[in-house]
Amino acid sequence: MERFKGNLASYRLQLLMPAFFEAPEVDGTLRVERAGVRRHFFFRHGLLVGESSSEPKEHLGQVLVHLRILDAARAAAAFAEAEAAGVPFGTFLVERGLVGRPRLLEALEHKAREALFDSYGWESGEVEFLPGLPPLGRAVELQLPLRSLHRDALARLREWKVFWDLFPGRETTFQVYREFAVESVSEVEERLLELAEGGATLGELLLATPEGVLHGARWVLHLYRRGALTPEKSEGRRVGLAAGLGDLLELARRLVETDRYEEAVAVAAQVLERAPVPEAHALYREAEVRLTVALAEEVLALDGRLYFEPLPRPIPSMLTADDLYLYSKLRGSRSVREALRSTAMGELGAYRALRRLMDAGIARVMPENEGPAKRSKTNPYGIPAVGSA
Repeated sequence: MERFKGNLASYRLQLLMPAFFEAPEVDGTLRVERAGVRRHFFFRHGLLVGESSSEPKEHLGQVLVHLRILDAARAAAAFAEAEAAGVPFGTFLVERGLVGRPRLLEALEHKAREALFDSYGWESGEVEFLPGLPPLGRAVELQLPLRSLHRDALARLREWKVFWDLFPGRETTFQVYREFAVESVSEVEERLLELAEGGATLGELLLATPEGVLHGARWVLHLYRRGALTPEKSEGRRVGLAAGLGDLLELARRLVETDRYEEAVAVAAQVLERAPVPEAHALYREAEVRLTVALAEEVLALDGRLYFEPLPRPIPSMLTADDLYLYSKLRGSRSVREALRSTAMGELGAYRALRRLMDAGIARVMPENEGPAKRSKTNPYGIPAVGSA
């Protein structure tokens, strides 16, 4: 591809990205810039191999802390030492033994994905492609397939569209219904409910969660679906004006009655994407509680028996960004149940992500009455080392 420069108002990333993975020999740097934030994405043969950002909250040290790979004090001290030594921060962490290479790659990949996904939502600013790659030096390189990144970025855009269709804007305030938040309320949810009771706006709620705006939006949406948070607005859609809601409600009722709880949750959520229907809230709560109870025994049986293989590189295309996020959360949590309950995707969504990790052979279960499984040595990319025991 030749050098290209344009405006994101006309050339959004969802339109440009297919050109990079449909021509796998493309090497180059994609720069996007808006309101003082500058990001660079480095491509080689259909893979994202590196990323940099001028946004302070996207610093690798922050990501390592959020993923519980490194504590804040250790990350700050290591960064200062790396700067003094003139060594890339990630390389310094690996060489000094502060972070294992596989875990560093998890953090770098998470950082790169989230920066790219956020850039897909930019509707203004500059975009530029420069053929050829600059020398990456001793930096740790990634191997993220652009096609999979594009798929997940489009899914993220659809998720945000549903969210903003439901809520009028960042100044939205909420009515709180505590009676619908008595089951399995997480610490984050409790904090959001307290803020909403105090008159906090949606924008303030989104910024109140430690893992960023996306996770704040997911927690708010989960509370809304259960009926614990309802947006205050003078005008809006009425149940009787939305075509097909009655049929969807009837379908959700039948699914609950026939113990098809996972399908009932999905159908009730469809109704709630179109209007805050009290019966849909009730059906969602009932199906969610019953499904969580049904899964509880299986999840409990995994505690102490789940172990993880290193992620293969490139990452299997069947795994989504949320699956990989859960992988990092599980590795840093005391128990499977704790990890599933503390993710903003919701316990059911997290359970599905866990099942995909297990289907991919990355999360494994040790047989009962056996100690830790004997593990062969692996290199940082998950490939068994030649001649290992």
